[in-house]
Amino acid sequence: MARRLAHEPVRRHSAVKKTTFVLTAFLALLLSLGALGLGAAVDSPRTLMSRTDYNAGRKAIESETRAAFAQCRPLTGAERDVCKAQARAEERVKVADLQARYHGTVAAAEDARLARVKAGFDVARARCEAESGDSKPDCLKAAREDRARALAQARQATT
Repeated sequence: MARRLAHEPVRRHSAVKKTTFVLTAFLALLLSLGALGLGAAVDSPRTLMSRTDYNAGRKAIESETRAAFAQCRPLTGAERDVCKAQARAEERVKVADLQARYHGTVAAAEDARLARVKAGFDVARARCEAESGDSKPDCLKAAREDRARALAQARQATT
């Protein structure tokens, strides 16, 4: 009798060949990446200007604002506060206008109109704060009334 020294391992055959599995995995990965790219392209908002133009506009606005604040440095007291309020207001309006041009939507245009109204109110409030005596409350009341009227007109313009 012949005696067997070692058992040969039993090989189990898989249902999917290795090359078929690798090819299927590669195709699935490729289609997934294509779907992600397509989804990213669809979700990005359309703009009226390029991102580089927008960034250049933002940098220009920032430099103009720094220059406006530099002109306020030699002033003192209430004049300085009014000057700073005007510089901030101008920056806010310019940024809102830039965003309205960048996005090109009705909502962005509405935001720009509201930014103009709020900026005007901030400057008027700074001027009122510079006044003293009995005229200050009347000035603030008139500024609030002007703001309310301008906000109503801005909202009415969109409808």
